[in-house]
Amino acid sequence: MPTKTFLNLPKNKQDIIIEASIKEFKRVLLKDASINKIIKDANISRGSFYNYFKDINDLYIYSLNNYKKNIYKLIEISLETTNGNLIEITKNIYDKIIEYCDKERQIFEKIFLNINYNISVRNRIECESLNDKYKLIELLSKIDKSKLNIKTEEELFLIIDIIIGFIIHGLIEIFLDNKEPIVIKQKIEKQLEILEKGISRR
Repeated sequence: MPTKTFLNLPKNKQDIIIEASIKEFKRVLLKDASINKIIKDANISRGSFYNYFKDINDLYIYSLNNYKKNIYKLIEISLETTNGNLIEITKNIYDKIIEYCDKERQIFEKIFLNINYNISVRNRIECESLNDKYKLIELLSKIDKSKLNIKTEEELFLIIDIIIGFIIHGLIEIFLDNKEPIVIKQKIEKQLEILEKGISRR
């Protein structure tokens, strides 16, 4: 996370630094990113950089916040337009996320590659994801649970984890394996159909 010194900067100054970092993180993988290029584009000194962030990994994780916020906004919109139906919500979210990620293809390709190359960053992102679950809880409260064969909130979260796995794996196949979004959508819809039916013979 950034230091209080960074958070106390005027908003426009913060934006300049984040824009410079995103430019660099779109250009190369995190392991190859240059602090020198970032501070040159942001017109700050190296000393100032370390007053604002612990290291480049810290800056990277913070720089992704806007993308994360936009994804949550897409989820919120999907929840509002699908009457709380979890399966329809997932299909809707997939379409919206694919459209958004495709517009920001450069950064999302790098995000998935960075997860593979940088274990420490992946661990930090996963830790932050636990905190994000509070936001997810708020969003998921809009799901119509009466149509689901679940007994507890914990069971709902386990189902959500499975669905998130479908979507993330689908995104990896699209952005790293260059598979067609429509093919992955059909695959996810089949996975959802199996999940909805259950696998036990009745």
